[in-house]
Amino acid sequence: MASTMAILSTQAFATTTQTTRVIPTEDVSSQAVAYELALDKLQTLKADSAIELNNDLGHISLDYPRSLSLNDGSYVTVAEKMNANGEISYTGLVNVSVTFEMAD
Repeated sequence: MASTMAILSTQAFATTTQTTRVIPTEDVSSQAVAYELALDKLQTLKADSAIELNNDLGHISLDYPRSLSLNDGSYVTVAEKMNANGEISYTGLVNVSVTFEMAD
């Protein structure tokens, strides 16, 4: 009895995608502290593995999370705000650009 084996081949195609994210830090009463918190967060993101970075950024690469990388040019800013009681607070903002693969 002869048998025949069929082999199916599938190819996965991926598209390189770039996006930006702004990650806020906690509100603090000092502008200098807000900058420090944002810079600390940026340094942490730079040191993260691709999987950790994907987790920190809200799982933006579901198809190929290991492909995620932080692009050059990330920076920090600080937002100043006043609540209804007239109290001013500052929030550090980490601005990052990332590249990752996405399935077609």
